[in-house]
Order: sequence, then structure tokens, then C-alpha cells
Amino acid sequence: MRDKSRLATIFGSVIAALALGIAIPGSAQAASCSGYQCDGHNPNIQTWQSGPVTPYDIDLGSSNHLELRWGKTDGDQYGWARLEYSSIPPAYNITVERCNKGGGSCETGLGKKAAGASGWTVKKAGTSNTYTTWTPMYYNPSTKQVRSCVTPTAGGTKRCTAWY
Repeated sequence: MRDKSRLATIFGSVIAALALGIAIPGSAQAASCSGYQCDGHNPNIQTWQSGPVTPYDIDLGSSNHLELRWGKTDGDQYGWARLEYSSIPPAYNITVERCNKGGGSCETGLGKKAAGASGWTVKKAGTSNTYTTWTPMYYNPSTKQVRSCVTPTAGGTKRCTAWY
């Protein structure tokens, strides 16, 4: 009987430690996010020193808007894409592009999310049928520039915001 009680205590402790281990790192990442190590993080769980703001927004037609979002956390700048649309998600993938200023290497297709992606889409507050899908955030140091892009999933022309 004593062995069963000891086993139950150990099992309970392991489960509790696992639960705490899963919850704490997510909180720690959001609290201290710096540089490229924060690439791919969800911008909606960050604490922002400034922003988020939308420096660039393009009208895609049919009540669809692509935005480049920008914010500063822990002294570093980050950018991400956000697509706003009504009701039925348009057949788009949204991404971030990051390039060296003045030319050179570029990273394209960062954070690719389909419009309506689970976990990355919410209904816009105060509206009856407007939704927003966003990408993860990407570091934007002074040597780089970022922009957001949308590509029709059935093929077609990629459209992008201006560089920031």
C-alpha cells in the first residue's frame, strides 16, 4: 500500500512539473524577446514598448486589406503581416519578407499562414463579420527591411506592402 502511495505521489509530482515546465517557458519567451531568437513568435502575446502600429496597408479589393505591422519590444523592432477580411477567408497565404538594406540576401515566405489559419485568426472586436489572420513576428534590425506579402493560393500575382 505504501508503494502505491509513493508511486502516486511521484506520478503527481511528474505531472505537475511537466505542466509547469510547459507553461513557464511560453511566459518567459513573451517576457524577454530579443533579436533573431524571437523570429516566429506570436506578436499577440508580446508586451510592446511601442506599437504595434500599421505603417503600410494595401487594399486588395473585396474588403480585404494587407497590413505590415510593426512593434518594438525589449529595445528591438519586429514586423509581421496581418490580413483583414470579411466573413469567408479569401484564398490567400500571407508571409513576411526580410532583406538586407541596399540589396543582397533576402528571406521570403517567412511565417506563412493561410487566411483563416487556426490559432492565428480572430474576429475583429466590435464587428459582425470582419476577421484578421496574422503571421509570426520577425526581427527587423537597422541593417534589414521587412514587408508583408499576400499570394493567392490558386496561383496569381503576389502583392506586397512597401518596405519598412
